[in-house]
Amino acid sequence: MSIEVRRVGFPLAILALFLLIGGIIYINNRADYTANLDSRYLNIALVGSIDSLEPAMIDSHEERILASAIYEGLVYYDEESKSIKPMIASDWKYSVDGKTLTINIKRNLKFHNGKSIRASDVKASWENSFSTTREWSNISLFLSIQGSQERLDGKTADISGIQVVNDSAMKIEFTTPNAAFIYMLTNPIFWVYDTEDTVQPAPGSGPYKFKENKDNVEFLLERNDKYHRGIPKLGGIQAQVFAGGAEAFEAYQAGKVDYLDSLPLNELKNIKENEQYKKLLIDKPIFNVYVLGFNVNKEPFAGNYLLRRALNYAVDRNLIIDEVLGGSYRTANSIVPLGMAGYQHDMRGYSYDPQKAQELLEEAGFPLGEGLPQLVLTYNEDEGHRMVGESIAAQLAELGIKVQLQPMEWDYYKKQLNQMNLSLFRLEWMADYPDPDSFLYSMFHSSKVGISNYFNYHNSQVDKILDASREEVKSQQERIKLMNRAEEIIVDDAPCLWLFQSTAAKMISKNVASLQVNSMEMIDWYEVELLKPSLDGENQGTTDEEKV
Repeated sequence: MSIEVRRVGFPLAILALFLLIGGIIYINNRADYTANLDSRYLNIALVGSIDSLEPAMIDSHEERILASAIYEGLVYYDEESKSIKPMIASDWKYSVDGKTLTINIKRNLKFHNGKSIRASDVKASWENSFSTTREWSNISLFLSIQGSQERLDGKTADISGIQVVNDSAMKIEFTTPNAAFIYMLTNPIFWVYDTEDTVQPAPGSGPYKFKENKDNVEFLLERNDKYHRGIPKLGGIQAQVFAGGAEAFEAYQAGKVDYLDSLPLNELKNIKENEQYKKLLIDKPIFNVYVLGFNVNKEPFAGNYLLRRALNYAVDRNLIIDEVLGGSYRTANSIVPLGMAGYQHDMRGYSYDPQKAQELLEEAGFPLGEGLPQLVLTYNEDEGHRMVGESIAAQLAELGIKVQLQPMEWDYYKKQLNQMNLSLFRLEWMADYPDPDSFLYSMFHSSKVGISNYFNYHNSQVDKILDASREEVKSQQERIKLMNRAEEIIVDDAPCLWLFQSTAAKMISKNVASLQVNSMEMIDWYEVELLKPSLDGENQGTTDEEKV
């Protein structure tokens, strides 16, 4: 009996020891697990280049998306309600005549350096950004404010229409009513930062703080533990900037990336057909349109809306999307994009109808293209733009319309576009702010000719309606109705050939949660979290079978 007891007792003791050791290992692993979740940086891959994260100097998507983790504006765009919600501001109110906007600032909000945010800091940020930005599109967002033109001309030291009432209140005085201005405040040019701090980039108030920049190809942001919405869920963000999409995609496939911001077009179809990858794909229409512009003051388009309409009916957009763009766009036959307040689902617009195109071409005086001079389609040098241009040229050739493609280097292309020297040109327009005004007023109001109205489009009726929409500060519904009417007139005039609305194609890894890309192609970094740590690489890597 005693021998048998000892024989059983020894294995039990060994078992107890293993359980004890296992328990200790489990507890340690759980501690490491939790610590890793709490401190691990989110690895993101951006494609392009980053020259600056300063709000005034931002001129690319990759700069904007990374800087948005550092900086905030007074308000933000709420995707679900398609409306503007408070961020640094607590509330706002327009005057009855729409010429004054009073904004109250939340109390006890601080910059990353611990300094309290005051209304005077907002004014200083805006004026500093206004005077240092290199983009005329940014400057134009200020021009409805009293004193902005005088400050631009160097006649005054500040913008008189931006007035500080006290530490937590400010007023904006407009030369003409601007109901769209509250939407404009989502633009990076209006983000708030501490201009008195000499650190670069200047301290903001966002969920993450700037930590390190390694040769503009790797950026480290650390968590802002005192963030006013609560402690962010990530230890920080590590961003790597890749020159090309293929290289970035390879890093994602190797398990080195939690969020991939841009995908190669030639991989998109394969990704959508891959059982593992398609679950991790973010595919969303964004407020970005791709058109061919007509200079309506240049031949052969001047005074010939029939020709412009004919060209709109002559192009099979779906063919280009399927054969050239990898399904990364959707067809567009109107100005205001899908998903934006004011989008008209029943807009007639233009669809592919070669018979209709031929009839209009004849009515315009060019039967089967006879007598129509060769069209020169100018675009900025890019393989994708070239392929789109070639497809359009081939389709128009079927109607007897000859098209010559003319690629240009980007800076020279922008110069020619700004000087209105091009008669037929490629244009891609991303909303500067989430409102139809950003497309309709910016692109088609006659006051914007030479600024952002590249079509040389003048229509006094459209101007009056768009002016009225900016005066409407009481009812958003009535304001939208006015802009809808303006859009219908513009589409009928056909100052451009509507082609596509862009869709954002992004990838996340299996361990990323609560990462949402909105229609402005932006992310609320505060909401993003990691579900499990990357101790063994299994959290985000893919097997050989899963690779595309």
